[in-house]
Amino acid sequence: MSPAALICRRLEHLHSDHRATFISLLYMATGLLWLLIGDWALTVWIGNAAPALLPTVLKDAAFVIASGSLGYGLLRRHIQSAHRTRQAHEYTEEQLRRTRDELETRVQERTAELLAMNRVLEQQIAARMQTEIAQRDTEERFRQLAEHIREVFWVYGIAEERLLYVSPAYEEIWGRPVQSFHERPLDWLEAVHPEDRSRIHAAHVDKQQRGHLNVEYRIVRSDGQVRWIWDRGFPVRDESGHVYRIAGLAEDITDRKLAEDQLRRQQVDLARMARLSLAVELASNLAHELNQPLAAIVTYTQACLTLLRQGRADPRELLGTFEEVMNQGLRAGQIIRHLRELVRRHHITQTSLDINTLIHSVIYYAQLELRQARIDLRLELAESLPPVLVDDLQVQLVGVYLIRNAIEAMQGTPESARLLTVQTALASPDQVGVTISDVGHGFGPGVAEQLFQPFFTTKPGGMGLGLPVSRSMIEAQGGQIWATPHPDQGVSFHFTLPVYSRSYSTV
Repeated sequence: MSPAALICRRLEHLHSDHRATFISLLYMATGLLWLLIGDWALTVWIGNAAPALLPTVLKDAAFVIASGSLGYGLLRRHIQSAHRTRQAHEYTEEQLRRTRDELETRVQERTAELLAMNRVLEQQIAARMQTEIAQRDTEERFRQLAEHIREVFWVYGIAEERLLYVSPAYEEIWGRPVQSFHERPLDWLEAVHPEDRSRIHAAHVDKQQRGHLNVEYRIVRSDGQVRWIWDRGFPVRDESGHVYRIAGLAEDITDRKLAEDQLRRQQVDLARMARLSLAVELASNLAHELNQPLAAIVTYTQACLTLLRQGRADPRELLGTFEEVMNQGLRAGQIIRHLRELVRRHHITQTSLDINTLIHSVIYYAQLELRQARIDLRLELAESLPPVLVDDLQVQLVGVYLIRNAIEAMQGTPESARLLTVQTALASPDQVGVTISDVGHGFGPGVAEQLFQPFFTTKPGGMGLGLPVSRSMIEAQGGQIWATPHPDQGVSFHFTLPVYSRSYSTV
């Protein structure tokens, strides 16, 4: 039953015998009963009038027992007042309960958040500790690497404008203590060969702008040794992408340079041997060419002697005969001079020449072999080509060798189909191209990349030196050489030579 409900029970004929019991019930009923006695005689029993007692009784009682002559209006007002007080009390308790529950919920949620944040923090701390451990391990590995590699590892600071670190290999290569580098930051530059110093200083200044360095230079050690250094630098960027340091390696390449020099000398000797071999192979052709002017000299001389013996010598006729003898002698001398140039040691001398004139001189040397092999010759020489800057003898040697290769390749081709084509054209604004094509047996796929390797040959008994030497000669002129097989039969060899630009205009 709700607290506002009123159970009314009239107790009449209340006898004095029950007073003690009633009073006891009245004081024991707090929290249990609403006990309202409408009899004004209650004042005598408990010392207070009933109306004054009602608010106190009705405050906490759960049930009301009413009796006596108390007015019902007064009883109703007191009951309604007590009911409102009870409702307010219950509402307050409900709000307090809800507030407590909400607070507990928020405390639980906040506790969960704090626990989650704590777990994240623990994970971050663990990750950072792992990172620090890995960083220390990386730094230790870097230190071990930097201190034990043979190259000099160096670090340059952009803001500091000086080298911040050099590895211990500096002492081995430069022959100077690392401490001297720290005391004198330009100590390494002072060791650079005087002929290279200004160039290297400019390169190191330029690296601050570009962030890269790739140079070779010589250094002179304190013991007088000269060593070659290959110095490379790479940019190191911060988190924003700006270059704030340059790290690099300085490598001692003295052994490589010595090997390159030796290889260059061997290539020069190899080229000389190739020229000598080619001269021997061409000796029969040149001998035949030499026989012609010598035979003419003998014939003209015999005619002069006959006229003189017969006494019929006319000075004007003798003059013409002797002029022809001189011309044939000059021609013989020219042939011998070309043969001598082929076998002697030759230094590159580049001059401005007409490429078509060079091709005609090549054909002059090879024409006898072409006739003997019954090979038709087709010349497709472009007109108005710019002059080329070349060493004419080396270009002639390459041309003769490529033509002789073509002659050998067409030995298995029917005589009626044998054709050698020589073409010249402007390959690019600064290169003139030459192409020598045959209809021989050609070569299989993948061979073109190996043709110019030393000692590789597709000919039985060949040494594999002609094409490598030809490549070195063409590249020494500033050109390129390569081969392309024909789809059906034969192969084309191409080489380019640089244009002598100062004497040529496209206008």
